[in-house]
Amino acid sequence: MLGTPTMRSSNSTLQALQQHIKQLSPQIMGQYVVVFFGVIGATLVLFALKPYIGDTKLSLIYLLIILICAAIAHPSVTFFCGLLSFLCYDFFLVPPYFDFRFELPSLALDPLAFLVVAIVTGAIAERARQHASEKSAYQRADQLRATMLNLVSHNLHTPLSTVKTVLTTLLTKENLDSDSKQLLLYANLEVDHLNRLVENVLQLSRLEAKTMRIARHWDALDELVTTVLARWPDAVADGSLQADLTGTPFLVMFDFELVEAVLTNLIDNAFRHGHPPVRVFVANHDQDKHEVWVGVQDYGPGVPAPERAQLFQKFVHVKARGIGLGLAVCKGLIEAHGGRMWAEFEAGSSRFIFSLPLTAYAESED
Repeated sequence: MLGTPTMRSSNSTLQALQQHIKQLSPQIMGQYVVVFFGVIGATLVLFALKPYIGDTKLSLIYLLIILICAAIAHPSVTFFCGLLSFLCYDFFLVPPYFDFRFELPSLALDPLAFLVVAIVTGAIAERARQHASEKSAYQRADQLRATMLNLVSHNLHTPLSTVKTVLTTLLTKENLDSDSKQLLLYANLEVDHLNRLVENVLQLSRLEAKTMRIARHWDALDELVTTVLARWPDAVADGSLQADLTGTPFLVMFDFELVEAVLTNLIDNAFRHGHPPVRVFVANHDQDKHEVWVGVQDYGPGVPAPERAQLFQKFVHVKARGIGLGLAVCKGLIEAHGGRMWAEFEAGSSRFIFSLPLTAYAESED
């Protein structure tokens, strides 16, 4: 025979309470025990001293106990402390004594305040503890990231440099047949690609960790372009890589190595994803005299329209080859200079452009 709805409800509540108790850790159970005996002990002491202590001071002592509990205990323990304080204060210290009724409705305000304070301070304290825990986790993650950066920097760059040196040396041999030379050239290109990939990962990690250092100096952009184009001597010789430096300002303040990496990445993308000729240009735009534009244009099909909005986000790539870090790193490095980066697409051509701020040159600066 089924029990009455009241009995079933009581059984359900009891089972839920038992399940909650089972889920509590020994540390939290210990907090419940300490709070229980602490509130009962404080109540007995206050009951004995009640003739000598005012009612207001009694309630303040309970509030102090709740606040201390909120600072060191679990939120559920803090709520339990507030509820127990409510019951003890009402039963022992508020007339009629040894009764849960109130002689006057206003006398219920103090014990109700215990519950409100317990809930609010418990929630605030728990949020503060979670914030401290998250901060500690972020600090550990930053330390791990720094460790990984050092690991990648030392344990990947060194063997890649060795492989690059070996391949470059082998390519200088005159007795190589055409097939072997072609394989070595392909391997050399792949090592360069892997080097850029490793460097992109390192740069992105530094940008996200805000440890990137921008060493700006006065330099010539035409020298920068010439240095980068020297990486593709055959392309420059046959005209598939060109430079238009007619609009180049005399000197610009920027980090030579970082902007060199950006321009190298853009030219490499143009060759891998676009069609030659690839044209590098520098222009001082008429509408904005405070910045100089540097761009790379190719004549490939461009990026499909649906994918252009996410073009500079990390791990977004148009081709199957690659992991989609290059443009995100380039944009981050340029923005760290105070510049901008964007893409323009027309029928049969694509342009990736970045800007650098123009400041007045001071000869006294290093």
